[in-house]
Amino acid sequence: MSADLVLQIFARAPALGRVKTRLGSVIGAAAALHWYRILVHRTLMTASMVPANVQVWCPSEDDPFELEQIVDGLGMTFYQQCSGDLGRRMEFALQAGLEFGPRVLLIGADCPAWTPAALAAAGQALSAASMVLVPADDGGYVGVGVSGTVPPVFEGVSWSSASVTSQTRRLMEQAGVDWLELPTLWDVDRSDDLDRWLKAEPNLPRPIVG
Repeated sequence: MSADLVLQIFARAPALGRVKTRLGSVIGAAAALHWYRILVHRTLMTASMVPANVQVWCPSEDDPFELEQIVDGLGMTFYQQCSGDLGRRMEFALQAGLEFGPRVLLIGADCPAWTPAALAAAGQALSAASMVLVPADDGGYVGVGVSGTVPPVFEGVSWSSASVTSQTRRLMEQAGVDWLELPTLWDVDRSDDLDRWLKAEPNLPRPIVG
């Protein structure tokens, strides 16, 4: 385990009707839960292969027990997110992560495009810049990292909109942040994202109907 890189994952406890609700509105809550479980398992297993201090951050209202079962034996540490919007919660987690190491990379649990090599590269990029951003192709981002300090770039962003990345770029410019932007990845939020994933990995287990 590297003491230099802290790899944080924001994940919800897999509960019916509380995860991937946008996807669930199209394919049903049970199917959305099925795919979220696979996404979480994939993300945490991928993270476990990176030389880093891996932390899993859950919303304060969630019981992390089910997440712990998914990664039983991997030795990951679970933390509770603070209250507030997504920006406040990310800022809090990143600041806390800097107490464990000089570089912190925070990702979500719904990007199947992450590989151990890509995560390690994003972490290594923080050795050359004070901040790293990994955009998503829907206008948000799937990863953000800081080195040394957390700049003031998480307030006033319209979270869950198609302008998250562009707003964050503007805030970084205003704050004089030296940042690197890595290649765009994609996550699974909508039914067409799921179709894309299934086309790339046709052997994924389908949900049981009935």
